[in-house]
Formats: sequence, structure tokens, C-alpha cells
Amino acid sequence: MNKFFSKCASILLIVMVAALAGCSVEAESKDKNISTLETVLNETFTVPNKELRDILEDPNNYTMIGNDENTSSSSDLDSYLKKKYQESFTEEMYDKYTGTYALIYIAASPENSEMKIKDVQVAQKEKQQNIYDYTAIIDYKKDDGSPIEKYEVKGQVNFSESGKIVAFIIDEDSNLSRDIRNN
Repeated sequence: MNKFFSKCASILLIVMVAALAGCSVEAESKDKNISTLETVLNETFTVPNKELRDILEDPNNYTMIGNDENTSSSSDLDSYLKKKYQESFTEEMYDKYTGTYALIYIAASPENSEMKIKDVQVAQKEKQQNIYDYTAIIDYKKDDGSPIEKYEVKGQVNFSESGKIVAFIIDEDSNLSRDIRNN
């Protein structure tokens, strides 16, 4: 009888250790997903960004459409975007993100304006393990000396099992993009 209880206790201990290890890996994966999202949001909503501004103002980084020149060479802008975003996204989503969101807020911001993330709230969707809703509070100060204005940016991000972003959406930005363009 003692052997039976001893074996049961051993099996129970192994099951508990395995369950705890599984929870730890799952929590670590969730934390990594949130950390990745916060990094991407900070890169997208931080101005001034002198390195990027210098790249955007360099005519060597422009591609002339309609030229018969080979456009497959990598520019400083391509290198910058890869360095900042490529490891966070799947290949397909990296192309979509850099073509849609990566530069829309920073490139349109006047040189002396300031923008930064003050807070990010992330909530995992119930029953959908790798889907998160986020709300970011952004402080934006125009270059004309006006006071700082707060904007709420809301969206959703989906992660692959390997922790790469497979979908990224900004649902609303409280007119931040409009106010930047009109500055």
C-alpha cells in the first residue's frame, strides 16, 4: 500500500511540476507578446526621431517611379525599418506594417513637434490566446508652442505561436493623424 501511495505521490508531483512549467512558459510568451507590442508602439509614436528624420530628408533614399533603374538595392530607410520592426513581425505583416503605419505619424510630424507614449494598456481576448486589444495614451506637442494634447490610440494585434505579429490594426487615433497633418 505504501508503494502505491508513493507512486501516486510521485506521479502527482511530476504532473504538478509539468503544469507549473507549462504555465510559466505561457506567461512568459504572453509577457513577450506585450513587450513586443509596446516596443512597436514606442517606435511608431516617438518624435523627435533625429535618425529617421535625417534618413527621410536624404534624397538618396528616394525611389523614382518610372525610372528604368534597378530599384532592388536597399536604402538607409529600408535598413532602418528592418532594424526597428522586422524581428517583431511575420514577413507578410512586416511589409503591410511598414507600408501602412510605420511612418504615418513620424514622417508627417513637423521637425520641432514632440510625441511620446505615456501609457499602454493591453488586454488579451478571452478564449483567443494570441489576440490582444490595446489602448495607448499619446502626448503630442505641436511645434507652435501650444500645450501638450493627449490622444487615445486603440487597436488590436494578433501574434503567431512563435511570438511574431501577424496582424496589426489601429482602429482609432482620436484624430492624432489629422492634427499632425494640420500642424
